[in-house]
Amino acid sequence: MGKIKVSLYLKVFVSLMGLNLVMTGIAVLLADGYEAKYHASMWGIMIFSIIFVAFQIYIKEALIKHHWSKIPLFIKFIWWTVFAGNSIGAIQRLMETFIF
Repeated sequence: MGKIKVSLYLKVFVSLMGLNLVMTGIAVLLADGYEAKYHASMWGIMIFSIIFVAFQIYIKEALIKHHWSKIPLFIKFIWWTVFAGNSIGAIQRLMETFIF
């Protein structure tokens, strides 16, 4: 069997996601009360969304580059929906954390 090559960026992405999961879990376990647990988990989801948006931008701009026009419209729709949803969700959670 051949060796599978995994890019450094994919390793960093998976490492950041794993670290985020562990840190969110620790924060939720250490929090006292339902409201504190809710806010800790929402903060973790916001960080997840930011990391995922950055990874999506990397995929589109660094890997796909000029081949974006060859991608089917349905896949583009899914990509933009996930991108917009994560971006808006991260901004909303950030605003809730610091403004409300």
